[in-house]
Amino acid sequence: PVDIDKLLVVTFTAAAAAEMRERIAAAISKALEKNPNSKNLQKQLTLLSRANITTMHSFCLDVIKNYFYTIDLDPSFRIADETEITLMKNEIIEDIFEELYEEENKDFIKLVDTYCGYRNDNQLRELVLKIYNYSQSMPFPMEWISENVDKFNITNKNDFSQTEWGKLLIKNFKEEAQSAATALKTVKNELKEDSELEKYYITILEDIEKIEKLLKQDSWDDIYNLICNLQFEKWPISRKIQSELKDKSKQIRDKVEKPIKDFRDTIFIYKSKEAIEDIYDMYKILNILEKVILKFSNKYQENKKEKNIIDFSDIEHFALKILVKKDENDNYIPTEVAKIYKEKFKEIAIDEYQDSNLVQEYIMTAISNGKNLFMVGDVKQSIYRFRQAKPEIFLDKYSKYDTEKGALHRKIMLYKNFRSREEVVNCANYIFENTMSKQIGDIDYTEDERLNLGAVFKENENENAIVGGPSEIHIIQTKANINDSKDDNDKELSDEEEEEIDIKAVQQELKQIDKEIAEVDKELNVYLKELGLEEI
Repeated sequence: PVDIDKLLVVTFTAAAAAEMRERIAAAISKALEKNPNSKNLQKQLTLLSRANITTMHSFCLDVIKNYFYTIDLDPSFRIADETEITLMKNEIIEDIFEELYEEENKDFIKLVDTYCGYRNDNQLRELVLKIYNYSQSMPFPMEWISENVDKFNITNKNDFSQTEWGKLLIKNFKEEAQSAATALKTVKNELKEDSELEKYYITILEDIEKIEKLLKQDSWDDIYNLICNLQFEKWPISRKIQSELKDKSKQIRDKVEKPIKDFRDTIFIYKSKEAIEDIYDMYKILNILEKVILKFSNKYQENKKEKNIIDFSDIEHFALKILVKKDENDNYIPTEVAKIYKEKFKEIAIDEYQDSNLVQEYIMTAISNGKNLFMVGDVKQSIYRFRQAKPEIFLDKYSKYDTEKGALHRKIMLYKNFRSREEVVNCANYIFENTMSKQIGDIDYTEDERLNLGAVFKENENENAIVGGPSEIHIIQTKANINDSKDDNDKELSDEEEEEIDIKAVQQELKQIDKEIAEVDKELNVYLKELGLEEI
């Protein structure tokens, strides 16, 4: 029992918003046909044109246009196109670098020496722009940069394993080592069955013991001391023993031990003290980098203000600035404007929630009363990380919310698929069960996550009809595994070579699709011929 203009419905695209508006209009019209005297339905149809069914950016623009004066913004601003913004950024960075060179700024020269080769400073320019652009997906970009630079100030640490970098590297190492130990145990059990292969069995057993000893260590220096002295025994050579299992065991052993050797030779090359000193040296460099980025940011904002333009990321940031402020304790709280929206919207519904970013999260939280947010999403469909979407926002709520009715924060599982035939659902489940985990895909594909058949299709009574059929999976070699196959040539590929590989991968896919369509046409023509109909 709420007027439709008291709802805020946020969808991902303008097309989805328009479709939703049309569906609601059709539903109200249909209800009016059954109850033509309903004043409430008539009112809702009238209010529909004012309903807030919109994209996030459209909503933010609406906030800016209504309350521009609270952030000292000229209301006649325009949104600049991408080309104009790119040119402006490049001009600004050119000016800043030239100015710093002319000043003979020692800190800046040190920064250039750290990141650039002797030819030019393009790498540093790109880095400044890359960090600046990435930071714009954060609610408070310059604060975010400063916080992350401060993480390198680790002089109070004695064990590198207690730092963010140490924890991550040890975690990655232990995952590889555990995987190697598991694979070698399978090999060991197979070798154990054949007494003729005893010396190979003993070699694998010794490998497992060495890896498991490493797995028991948690301190960086303990792992370092062990792995530095790690030597896997040579594989026994015997021409008398001809065995496929012996050859297979060696192949598996070589494959699983290579990543451990790589960790030894490229990661565990310093003790804690040296590693911590290296990170702290980077802290000094990153402090300089932070100042250059801040200089760029300030100049960029000034230039946009002079031209009275805003860029795409400004739309969300200006709305955030209007809706959120700092209190005396430096906590972010809703502004008076945000409170107006709190009163206005009785319910807030957000679609494609897995693709939200932190700026959008702050905005929606600022205008919510804490009990009226309804979010729909599926982390398995998160594809916008390159736009700095943060699926972990969705995952955090997913792990904390309760499925029980009456819970303050409730999770409703939408696990039924109403679009696909059983063959398609089963195929999708089969693939995801075997490939998706928290490490790959952000979620374990358990019974709770699997798709359930919800669709009912009327079967064709004609016994010759082509209905459904088995699912097929075609695995096509593309860029990633083309590169992986280059064991003997580990050099970096040029941009032209990368592009050529991309084009070849697309061509391979197109050829396969063309082949599949031809097969379907062939089957269909046979079927049409049997019915006495014309071929296509």
